[in-house]
Amino acid sequence: MTFYRLTFGSRLASPAAVLVVGLVVALMLILTPPCRVAPVKEAAAILLEPGQLGVRSLRKLSSRLTEWAKTHLHTAAKLTDAQHELRRLREENRRLADELTGLRKWRSHGEEDSIDKPADRLLKARCVSARVLGQQARTFLVRQHLLDVGSEAGVQAEAPVVDMRPLLIDCGSDASVQSGQLVLHQGRVWGKVVEVGSYTSAVRTLTEPGYRDLVRLASPNADPDASGKGPCGILEGTGESLARIRLIEVTEPVVVGDLVYNVAGKGVLPRPLLCGRVVRVERPVGAAHWGIWMEPVVDAGQPDRVAVLRVELNPLRLAEKKQIVGRVEGRDPRGTN
Repeated sequence: MTFYRLTFGSRLASPAAVLVVGLVVALMLILTPPCRVAPVKEAAAILLEPGQLGVRSLRKLSSRLTEWAKTHLHTAAKLTDAQHELRRLREENRRLADELTGLRKWRSHGEEDSIDKPADRLLKARCVSARVLGQQARTFLVRQHLLDVGSEAGVQAEAPVVDMRPLLIDCGSDASVQSGQLVLHQGRVWGKVVEVGSYTSAVRTLTEPGYRDLVRLASPNADPDASGKGPCGILEGTGESLARIRLIEVTEPVVVGDLVYNVAGKGVLPRPLLCGRVVRVERPVGAAHWGIWMEPVVDAGQPDRVAVLRVELNPLRLAEKKQIVGRVEGRDPRGTN
């Protein structure tokens, strides 16, 4: 009997039995007249009212907490973006400050050099201003048979070779431009003259394939005029946005952010010319040299005007030598006895 009672009680406690009992009670409430059910409903409403109020309060509280969490998450995301932007702007300010410091040093050193004994130097650097020719100007020159760059290689004037050749400037042998001379933009190395015609010259930029030059690396805080205090390597154009620097041994200290200077003007220019900045450094396994990539400081866009760097004898030095020779020989240096 006890076992039967336990089994019957467990069956009544099952979900199915509870559901059946609930349905039976609901059916009885439906069939009961409203006048008899109303007091029961009022009593149930009074008993359930505190719970309903509590549920409403919890819903309002949860809504407020949800809004608070969303607001703070959005603020945190905006704060993270602002921090990234602040770091980027600080890095940009540091780069611009380094460039401004270099330009100020170049200018101040150049002024001191021009004031203090200008006849001391045997060689003098002189810049020839030139315009970079666009597609329309190059096509016109081809039609006028003035574009003689590459004519020795059998290039025909009618051939569509203009698009494939290096950039052109409107100075040639008429302005004493020679192959190998550096081309500057805002005091920085932009490229090098590779072919010279009568009135135009072809220029290969730092990143173009075939560009090669000797460069020296230096820390942004180091004096760029300190000769021999930085590792030297060969700068090569890759055809991409970055140029590569080769033949710098892994024993040399090289880090991202180092400045790259051209060393071709040593003994002629008062300060070395800036080429770019190291943006990537790799050390291949077992290799004896660094893998270094440089970003040019000159914008990738084509400038309107550039300057061709020419090296010539200092006329003041030559005039001083003529005066000394004239005094020794007892002649007037102006050519009269």
